[in-house]
Amino acid sequence: MRKESPIVKALVAFAFYLDSNKTYKKIKTFFWRLMNDDTFAPKRVFDFFMFFLVLISVGILLYDIKNDVYPFLEDFDFYFVTSVFLVEYIIRLWVYNDTHRIIIEEYEEANFLGRKFSVWKVVKEIVLKKWEYIRSPFAIIDLLAILPGYRPLRIFRIFVIFRLFKLLRYTKSINTFLEVLANKKFELFILLIAVGFVTFIGGAVIYVFEAHANPKIDNFFDAIYWSLITISTVGYGDITPVTHEGKVLTMILIIIGIGFISFATSIIASAFTEKLEELKAERVVRQIKSMNDVYLICGFSNEAEILCDRFHRDNQDFVVVDIDEDRVAKATLKGYIAVKGDITQKEFLQTLDFDKISKVFILTNNDIANSFMILSIKAYKKEIEIIALSNDEKNISKMKKAGATYVVVPTRVTALLMAEYIGSPITFEVIDAILTEKRNAIIDEIMVIEGSILDGKLIGEIDFDKYKLILFGVLKVNESPLLNETLQIEHGHFYFNPPFDLKLEAGDILVVMGYSISVNYFKYLVERSSI
Repeated sequence: MRKESPIVKALVAFAFYLDSNKTYKKIKTFFWRLMNDDTFAPKRVFDFFMFFLVLISVGILLYDIKNDVYPFLEDFDFYFVTSVFLVEYIIRLWVYNDTHRIIIEEYEEANFLGRKFSVWKVVKEIVLKKWEYIRSPFAIIDLLAILPGYRPLRIFRIFVIFRLFKLLRYTKSINTFLEVLANKKFELFILLIAVGFVTFIGGAVIYVFEAHANPKIDNFFDAIYWSLITISTVGYGDITPVTHEGKVLTMILIIIGIGFISFATSIIASAFTEKLEELKAERVVRQIKSMNDVYLICGFSNEAEILCDRFHRDNQDFVVVDIDEDRVAKATLKGYIAVKGDITQKEFLQTLDFDKISKVFILTNNDIANSFMILSIKAYKKEIEIIALSNDEKNISKMKKAGATYVVVPTRVTALLMAEYIGSPITFEVIDAILTEKRNAIIDEIMVIEGSILDGKLIGEIDFDKYKLILFGVLKVNESPLLNETLQIEHGHFYFNPPFDLKLEAGDILVVMGYSISVNYFKYLVERSSI
C-alpha cells in the first residue's frame, strides 16, 4: 500500500478509535433509540416534551401575527424552542448512519487492493448518505420548522405549518394511520385517478350546458370546482345548475360520488382490519415488558381456560397465544391478555420478550402441533421451562426429547382420580376440595429465603401446628440424600414426611397444605424475616 498523508492517517486512526470506543457507541445508541425506538422508555418522555413544545411554539407564532408578544416569549421561542429543534435536527442527522464506518471500509478496501486511500470517494459517500436523510420528508419538515424562529424575516412565518407537521413524529396513532394509507397507496391512487377523470368530465359537460345560461359559471375552473364539490356530496350551494341537463348531470354525479365514498371507506376499513392484529401484538409486547415472571400459554383449549382462571385468581401475569382468531377473541372477552400468533414462526417469537417469560404452557389438543411448538421454543430459548399437554401416553417420551420439562396426560390423571373415587371416596373428596379450592383449602410451595426464619432451621424446630399448616415434604436441591427417604425428581430430591433433624437451607422448597389465609400469612412471615 502506498504511503498516506498525515491527514489521512489521522482520519483513519480517528475512525478506528470511534469504532472501538464503547462510550461513544453507548451514547450514539442512546440517542438513536431516543429518536427512533418506540419501545425505549425515555423516547416516550421525549415525544411528550416535544409535542407540547411544538404546540406552545405554534401558539406564540400565531398570537404574534396580530398582537405584540412579550419579549420573554419571543426570547423563549427563538433561543429555546428553535435551539431545541435545531439540536434535534443535528442529532437525527448524526445518528442516521455511521460515518466512521465509511472511512474504515474505504481504508480496508484500499489496503486489500493495494491502492491509495481515496478521500474524494469517502467525502462523496458521506455526503450522499447524509443527503439521503436530508431529502427525506420528515427531515425537510424538521428543517422548515426551524425557520419561523427567525423573526426579522416575517415571510418565514408561513413555515409555522411545518411545526404542526412535526407532531407526526411524536404521535404514534397518526403515524399508524398514515402507514395504513401507505399500504393501500395503489388502491387509493386508482381511486384518485377515477375521481379526477369523473371530475374533469363532469366539469366539461356542465360547462357546455351552463356556460351561457348560468352567471355563476364564468369559466372552466368554476365548472371543475362545481363538479368536485358535487362528487364529494358536500354541495355548498354557491353554484347550482339552472338547466334541465345540468340538474340531471348533478344527480348522476351525486350517485357516482356516493360510490366513490363507499369504495374509499372499504379500502381504509380493510387496511385497518389487516393492521389490527399487528397492533394487538404490539400492545401485548408492551404489556409483557411492563410485567415480571410472565407465563406464556400456547393454545386456549379447555385445559388452558381452567388454568387461566386459576392464574387470574392468583394474580399471576400470563399471556395467551393462539393461531385461531375465535379462541383469541374468547380469551379476550374473559379479560385475559391474548394475541393471535404462530408459536412455530421465529418472526413471531422474536416479538415476545422471553427475558420476562419464566414458564411456557403448551396446551393445544394436537400432540403434533404441541411437539412442533416445543421444538420451536427450545430452538429460540433453550433454558426456558415448558409444561406440555399430551393426549396419548405414547407421545410423552417424544415431547420430553423435544425439550418439554413436564408432560401432562389429562386422560391418565382423570383415570387415576376415578380410581381413587371408587377405592377411597373420602380421599377423593379431600383431593377434589384441594384442587378446586373449596373452603380455601390449598397445597402450595414455600421457598426458604436466605436469612429468613426458615434458613438453617431443623424441621422439628418449626411449629407448623401454630401456623395451621400440614407439611407434606421438602424439596432439597443441593444434597446427597438417603435414597430410602427420598424421591428423586428433575429438580432434586423430595422428602415425604421429612425427619425432624432435616436442616433447611436457602433454596429449599416446602410443600404445605392449609387454608389459603394460613399459607399466605406464613409466606408473608418468611419474606418479611429475610429483609
